[in-house]
Amino acid sequence: MACVEADFHGGEGYQVAAVWRNGAMVWGPVHTRDFDGPREDWPINAALALLDVAPGGTEGAEHRDLFLDVGLGREQDMHGWRSAGRAARWAATYDQWCREQSAEHERKARAAAEFEKYRRLPNVPAALDGTAIMRLLGAPPGPLIGAATRHLQDLHLEHGPLSREEAATRLRSWAAQQDTRPRGR
Repeated sequence: MACVEADFHGGEGYQVAAVWRNGAMVWGPVHTRDFDGPREDWPINAALALLDVAPGGTEGAEHRDLFLDVGLGREQDMHGWRSAGRAARWAATYDQWCREQSAEHERKARAAAEFEKYRRLPNVPAALDGTAIMRLLGAPPGPLIGAATRHLQDLHLEHGPLSREEAATRLRSWAAQQDTRPRGR
């Protein structure tokens, strides 16, 4: 990564550049006053060359200015540079961001599906009420009772109204297949 600064007006001005690798500064900061050689050795061009930046076509130019060749001459001030830096950082981390967003979406979908198992459907009757289900299963109020009520509602939607006896038989069979151990925290 390089940090560069330039201020030119009417052909006069200065440049400052520094290069970092793995979080440590490996070159610079170097100022224009330290250079009296050719233009490609000036601070910004030297920093870009250290980063192995390859310019586009510069055929016919009387001098090679890597800073302009790679499109960095567009920004006018530090605000523009910060915006460009944020955009570059976002582009560099886009794949990671997509993975995180996908994982978050999947987590929310799993949580919604888990919640849905225990949610009572509105306007769909169950053959047994919560009190009868608690007595039948010998369980206190909680998620298991909500899931049992939802199971009876699903049976009602699939097979039509059930008698209390049929509902009790199917609920016992369903409860035998459930993990009724207390959930750890």
